[in-house]
Amino acid sequence: MNRSTMKFIALFWCLMPLRVVGQEAHEFQHVTIEGNQIAWSCEGQGERTVVLVAGMGLDAHTSFSRTYHNYKGPGRICMYDRAGMGDSEFRNPTARTLVQLSDELHELITRNGWSEIVLVAHSFGGFIARAYISDHPGAVKGLLLLDATHEDWLPILKREMIESDWQIMERIVKWSLSKYHEDYFEAQEAVRLSHIPDALPITVVSRGIPHTQIRLEKMSYEGIDLFDGIHGDLQHMLAELSSKSEHRVAKYSSHMIDNFDPWLVIDEIESLLGRVSD
Repeated sequence: MNRSTMKFIALFWCLMPLRVVGQEAHEFQHVTIEGNQIAWSCEGQGERTVVLVAGMGLDAHTSFSRTYHNYKGPGRICMYDRAGMGDSEFRNPTARTLVQLSDELHELITRNGWSEIVLVAHSFGGFIARAYISDHPGAVKGLLLLDATHEDWLPILKREMIESDWQIMERIVKWSLSKYHEDYFEAQEAVRLSHIPDALPITVVSRGIPHTQIRLEKMSYEGIDLFDGIHGDLQHMLAELSSKSEHRVAKYSSHMIDNFDPWLVIDEIESLLGRVSD
């Protein structure tokens, strides 16, 4: 894989966010789950726990640093690194299914005694959050999806893109599997079997600025329009996951919403907590 491809992949999965200025220090604690050292950190107090779930290939602090360090709302806010990400270790790296990723989150929540869970999930993390809710519906009181992917996104791209553009997409996803050991193709099919309680309060926050770094891989303009446009169209499908869903657009944010507008994320967390309490 050439240097330009490597650079693009990092951008595609948002591994190169804007530099965080003046961020507060935090300390990770660790717990052993399935032989792996999983790093986690919490701030605040209260029975209700806001759990941040990062996207594919992302450590928690890269995904949520501004939200995490500026949140002063009710309850406690927690973030964690999945095995092989950030401060967590992956003893025997192998491809993991969506069920395994959900089980890892469940074990972390159980070990720490977190309760009254509200999940805040970015990008691919939306699959993990939805699987977790399906497996443990009574444990989750609300869900905030931040520019989360939909399971029909890649299948539609495969059908609609010209072959050369689809080959770029397929190469990136396969590389991510080999690098981060999280199987996007498996997850998008597995999440179709998940079930969200109809009364679960959900907020969907979608990006308002196109995410176009894929042009660095020489994807055609038409392919970029499909890449960004279909993702946007499917956000409305996510907003139909329950009868108590709301949809917001982060007008001045691209995919990495924490980088552009953490204040909106914090406002939506607090608003969702209010809806959960009603």
